[in-house]
Amino acid sequence: MYMLMALLFRSLMLPLAVLISLPLAVVGALGAMGLTATNFTLFALLGLSLLMGLVGKNAILLVDYTDTLRKRGDSRLAALLEAGPTRLRPILMTTLSVIFALLPVASGIEAGSELLKAAAVVLIGGLVTSTLLTLVFVPAMYTIFDDVASAFSRLARRGRAPRPLQPVEVAILRGEPVPLETIASRR
Repeated sequence: MYMLMALLFRSLMLPLAVLISLPLAVVGALGAMGLTATNFTLFALLGLSLLMGLVGKNAILLVDYTDTLRKRGDSRLAALLEAGPTRLRPILMTTLSVIFALLPVASGIEAGSELLKAAAVVLIGGLVTSTLLTLVFVPAMYTIFDDVASAFSRLARRGRAPRPLQPVEVAILRGEPVPLETIASRR
């Protein structure tokens, strides 16, 4: 997942802003399992893997649109302030549709829902917390990782910058005659 996002964003740091949002979902999933006294079963693990995909998608929507706005010339702050409200609607639509579709299964009122109850509880709990926290946490992590990437690029540019030539060296390169005492005094 990291390598795919690194290719998509053309950055090694921005995918980390997406991946950092995944633990937010786990906290909500485990909290929902604790509140409902749901056992951690194979179906809960299946729900957790599905949850990681949904949470990653939400964070990718936010980071990708922010990156698109920055490529258009917006500043980082302006891009983040526009990306949040613009991507809020698709994120909420996906989250709410999944939550409302899983409520009958999580409540146990649907026939045969005993097996899938753990997956539904994990998904609902994880989506609630990750959706609320992702809209605040991902832009903050984007800012931090963008600052780190900028610092690394500044260090790389500074290390590659050639030193300025001394007047004697310029004269030698131009083929001009240089007095020997000038060369001897530099040693």
